[in-house]
Amino acid sequence: MLLKRGAGNLKKFEQCHEGAGALWCNEILADYAKTDAGFAFIHDNVIEPGASIGEHAHHGEEEVYVILSGRGVMRIDGVDTPVAEGDVCLTRSGHSHSLVNSGDAPMRFLVLHAKLGRRD
Repeated sequence: MLLKRGAGNLKKFEQCHEGAGALWCNEILADYAKTDAGFAFIHDNVIEPGASIGEHAHHGEEEVYVILSGRGVMRIDGVDTPVAEGDVCLTRSGHSHSLVNSGDAPMRFLVLHAKLGRRD
Protein backbone atom coordinates (compact mmCIF):
# COMPACT_ATOMS: atom_id res chain seq x y z
CA MET A 1 0.00 0.00 0.00
CA LEU A 2 1.30 3.44 -0.92
CA LEU A 3 -0.16 6.41 0.94
CA LYS A 4 0.42 9.85 -0.59
CA ARG A 5 0.20 12.97 1.56
CA GLY A 6 -1.89 14.98 -0.92
CA ALA A 7 -4.48 12.23 -1.22
CA GLY A 8 -5.58 12.62 2.41
CA ASN A 9 -8.66 14.24 3.83
CA LEU A 10 -8.02 17.64 5.48
CA LYS A 11 -10.00 18.19 8.71
CA LYS A 12 -10.07 20.80 11.43
CA PHE A 13 -10.45 19.65 15.04
CA GLU A 14 -11.26 22.22 17.72
CA GLN A 15 -9.88 21.52 21.21
CA CYS A 16 -8.41 18.11 20.35
CA HIS A 17 -8.54 15.91 23.48
CA GLU A 18 -9.78 19.04 25.33
CA GLY A 19 -6.70 21.02 24.34
CA ALA A 20 -6.65 24.67 23.23
CA GLY A 21 -7.21 26.04 19.75
CA ALA A 22 -7.46 24.12 16.50
CA LEU A 23 -5.58 21.20 15.02
CA TRP A 24 -5.45 20.85 11.22
CA CYS A 25 -5.21 17.20 10.25
CA ASN A 26 -4.45 15.64 6.88
CA GLU A 27 -5.69 12.04 7.27
CA ILE A 28 -3.16 10.00 5.32
CA LEU A 29 -4.64 6.76 6.69
CA ALA A 30 -7.97 6.68 8.55
CA ASP A 31 -9.08 3.18 9.50
CA TYR A 32 -10.80 4.13 12.77
CA ALA A 33 -12.96 0.99 12.88
CA LYS A 34 -9.86 -1.25 12.88
CA THR A 35 -9.97 -3.79 15.71
CA ASP A 36 -7.05 -6.08 14.87
CA ALA A 37 -3.38 -5.24 15.35
CA GLY A 38 -1.68 -2.71 13.11
CA PHE A 39 -1.89 0.93 12.05
CA ALA A 40 -5.33 2.49 12.47
CA PHE A 41 -4.40 5.99 11.37
CA ILE A 42 -1.59 8.21 10.19
CA HIS A 43 -2.10 11.97 10.45
CA ASP A 44 -0.03 14.90 9.18
CA ASN A 45 -0.96 17.62 11.70
CA VAL A 46 -0.41 21.33 12.20
CA ILE A 47 -1.15 23.38 15.32
CA GLU A 48 -0.70 27.13 15.63
CA PRO A 49 1.31 28.86 18.39
CA GLY A 50 -0.44 28.47 21.74
CA ALA A 51 -2.61 25.59 20.54
CA SER A 52 -2.43 22.18 22.18
CA ILE A 53 -3.56 18.59 22.23
CA GLY A 54 -4.90 17.79 25.69
CA GLU A 55 -3.42 15.08 27.86
CA HIS A 56 -4.91 11.66 27.15
CA ALA A 57 -4.03 8.03 27.86
CA HIS A 58 -3.70 5.09 25.50
CA HIS A 59 -4.92 1.58 26.30
CA GLY A 60 -4.44 -1.29 23.87
CA GLU A 61 -2.80 1.04 21.37
CA GLU A 62 0.43 2.95 20.82
CA GLU A 63 1.13 6.31 19.24
CA VAL A 64 4.24 7.87 17.73
CA TYR A 65 4.59 11.64 17.25
CA VAL A 66 7.33 12.79 14.86
CA ILE A 67 8.00 16.54 15.08
CA LEU A 68 8.62 17.82 11.53
CA SER A 69 8.86 21.56 12.26
CA GLY A 70 8.33 24.02 15.08
CA ARG A 71 8.85 23.58 18.78
CA GLY A 72 6.74 22.84 21.79
CA VAL A 73 6.36 20.93 25.01
CA MET A 74 5.40 17.26 25.13
CA ARG A 75 4.01 15.99 28.42
CA ILE A 76 4.63 12.27 28.88
CA ASP A 77 3.09 10.69 31.98
CA GLY A 78 2.95 14.12 33.65
CA VAL A 79 6.54 15.14 32.83
CA ASP A 80 7.07 18.13 30.50
CA THR A 81 9.90 17.92 27.95
CA PRO A 82 10.76 20.47 25.24
CA VAL A 83 10.49 19.09 21.69
CA ALA A 84 11.61 20.38 18.31
CA GLU A 85 12.15 19.28 14.71
CA GLY A 86 13.42 15.71 14.50
CA ASP A 87 12.22 14.62 17.95
CA VAL A 88 10.09 11.48 18.25
CA CYS A 89 7.73 10.58 21.10
CA LEU A 90 6.48 7.02 21.58
CA THR A 91 3.49 6.62 23.89
CA ARG A 92 2.96 2.98 24.77
CA SER A 93 -0.25 1.40 26.03
CA GLY A 94 -1.01 2.44 29.61
CA HIS A 95 0.74 5.80 29.30
CA SER A 96 -0.41 9.36 28.59
CA HIS A 97 0.79 12.37 26.64
CA SER A 98 -0.10 15.87 25.46
CA LEU A 99 1.51 18.49 23.22
CA VAL A 100 1.61 22.30 23.31
CA ASN A 101 2.99 24.51 20.56
CA SER A 102 5.10 26.89 22.67
CA GLY A 103 6.85 28.41 19.66
CA ASP A 104 6.04 31.45 17.54
CA ALA A 105 5.39 29.49 14.32
CA PRO A 106 3.06 26.64 13.36
CA MET A 107 4.16 23.19 14.53
CA ARG A 108 3.87 20.28 12.09
CA PHE A 109 4.04 16.67 13.22
CA LEU A 110 3.08 13.18 12.11
CA VAL A 111 0.98 10.90 14.32
CA LEU A 112 1.15 7.15 13.72
CA HIS A 113 -1.45 5.25 15.73
CA ALA A 114 -1.36 1.46 16.03
CA LYS A 115 -3.67 -1.03 17.67
CA LEU A 116 -1.95 -3.74 19.66
CA GLY A 117 -2.53 -7.41 19.06
CA ARG A 118 -2.39 -10.28 21.47
CA ARG A 119 1.03 -10.73 23.04
CA ASP A 120 2.31 -14.31 23.24
